[in-house]
Amino acid sequence: MSQNSTRDRVVCFLRILLGFVFLYASIGKILDPKSFTDNLIAYHIIDSPTFIKYLAVSLPWLEWLCGISLVLGVFVRSVSILTSVLLVVFVAIITSALARGLSIQCGCFGSPSETVGAFSIIRDTLLLAVSIAVALLPVDGFSLQGYLEHRKTGRVMTISRPDA
Repeated sequence: MSQNSTRDRVVCFLRILLGFVFLYASIGKILDPKSFTDNLIAYHIIDSPTFIKYLAVSLPWLEWLCGISLVLGVFVRSVSILTSVLLVVFVAIITSALARGLSIQCGCFGSPSETVGAFSIIRDTLLLAVSIAVALLPVDGFSLQGYLEHRKTGRVMTISRPDA
């Protein structure tokens, strides 16, 4: 197995993992925007109730679109940069809540049981590392984007079996 093939498989795994995490994170918020609005209000970061309502409705759909794009492998670099920015903001907001001594629900995955804490920061920081890796590494050939690029250039990606 070539080094490029191994790299493609690792990038594919990371891309799809990140995509499914964003999809999973969006579902609870999409299904219950009222709870997510309450979670956002509890952070005491934004004073405008109207802006918080718009954010509570639009952010989960942005996460969903990022997740779908990553799973399918379209606009991989742009979307992974966007997820990196989102994750930096999430880490900063959670850190701010902890520094201010707030004991509030995270709202990260739409779960009412998770409160902000070190676990939330560690998890989001690890996801940030994955997102940055996906952004910096070449797009894998298993993605729709990679497939179309290979097809356009006339190069066909083959996957060799280890026993062949």
